[in-house]
Amino acid sequence: MPVAPVTTDPVLVWYRNDLRVHHHQPLAGAMASGHPVSAVYFLCERQWDSHDVAPLRRWYVLESLRELGEALAKLGVPLTVVDAGDFAAVPDLLKQIIQKQRIAAIYTGREYPLNEMTRDRAVAAVAADCGVPVTGYDHSVLVPPRALVTGQGTPYTVFTPYRRSWEKWLASSPPELGVTPRRIKGASSLDFNSEVIDRALNRLNIAEALCQQWQPGERAARKQLSRFAQSALGRYRQDRDFPDLAGTSLLSAALSAGTVSVAECWHLAQPAIHDPKQRDGAECWISELAWRDFYRQIMANYPKLAWGAPFRDDTRMIRWSHDKSLFQAWCEGRTGYPLVDAAQRQLLQTGWMHNRLRMVSAMFLSKHLFIDWRWGERFFMQHLMDGDFAANNGGWQWSSSTGTDAAPYFRVFSPIRQSQRFDPEGHFIRRYIPELAALDGRSIHEPWKVAQKVSDYPAPIVDHIGVKDRVSEAFRAARDILES
Repeated sequence: MPVAPVTTDPVLVWYRNDLRVHHHQPLAGAMASGHPVSAVYFLCERQWDSHDVAPLRRWYVLESLRELGEALAKLGVPLTVVDAGDFAAVPDLLKQIIQKQRIAAIYTGREYPLNEMTRDRAVAAVAADCGVPVTGYDHSVLVPPRALVTGQGTPYTVFTPYRRSWEKWLASSPPELGVTPRRIKGASSLDFNSEVIDRALNRLNIAEALCQQWQPGERAARKQLSRFAQSALGRYRQDRDFPDLAGTSLLSAALSAGTVSVAECWHLAQPAIHDPKQRDGAECWISELAWRDFYRQIMANYPKLAWGAPFRDDTRMIRWSHDKSLFQAWCEGRTGYPLVDAAQRQLLQTGWMHNRLRMVSAMFLSKHLFIDWRWGERFFMQHLMDGDFAANNGGWQWSSSTGTDAAPYFRVFSPIRQSQRFDPEGHFIRRYIPELAALDGRSIHEPWKVAQKVSDYPAPIVDHIGVKDRVSEAFRAARDILES
């Protein structure tokens, strides 16, 4: 039952990348406090600029924020969107809100990237000076980043033992979902002022056709989660690596912006664990949620990653190539390798890339072209609607063999073999490379072998043969420099 306010001093919910009302621990805590509740979101577009946030992701966040404001208004909770500019301005702006509204307490979710933690420490100091307690929740993960350590008391840096510990934690402490939010007793529905959001959207230049491909907001995210659980979860392990199939959850943007709760994802998958027909797929998908937590705890415990440093110190001396023409060919999908090019064109045309293709494309750039992985990491962030620093950095460092639990440096994906294995008939390739549409399912993976050259499609910009030896030599040379 809704709790009647017992004091006129309100409490404040500070929203960040958790743009929802359902299964939102800070909101639930605030609404159960017996105080009137208000909410705030600090729009930091200059911070987005410095973090290379893609225009499509900005659009997704802003439209989701609009839906959130309207949903909160129905609950009697006013959301104020403050145009803050960057993180540095947030502490003073929050202090003004505390003083103006006589805020009694702040409820918020925790964030783990270095800049966000620096901002939050400054906010905590300001709140303490004002005598206002701040309650933080680790509700963007299933297991808090510093909860699990090895037998030596250090953070896990290898996924498999981390996951075993992660599973034990969840078995004894399953994530709480929280109650469904209801209107605060005595509060009336409000109007939501979206003026700041409208101005920010007007500064973007997103093609209408692109916007039509995606549905931002909590309602769409929860519907997508339900559809996935009902139709694709059981076959997730079999289908997830094939880009032409609807085999993934398509929830990465929702999880990154927090329009759906990771706890709700975990709970919705639990019934399938007990169904022999769905167990394999459900366990595989839950493993992906573990990878998500793993990369977040790495990011929280190793701030050097935010400075562009490789996780593995022995890879600092690698002499990466900085060939701009080869990099541009990769960016534009003109490498001459059909699956790599189709992946890049999918990203450019839709703002999203299939996860298998992210690995293929990243390993091609960092191993075949031997171009600095940080160039590719930044390019992905500049274009991905689901751009997430922890997951993106972890993926790129895995592919380039510089990160935690990374692929061995001598592992090099063959773009031809990956194409033959995961797009055997070439359906995905034809969708994004119409120049190759006339080729049969065998020739489409190696169009340079066709007797009559395919017009308007480039020859391979690098030969696959010899790549493994070149990479191995470069890594050994870097190790020798470090040890000398």
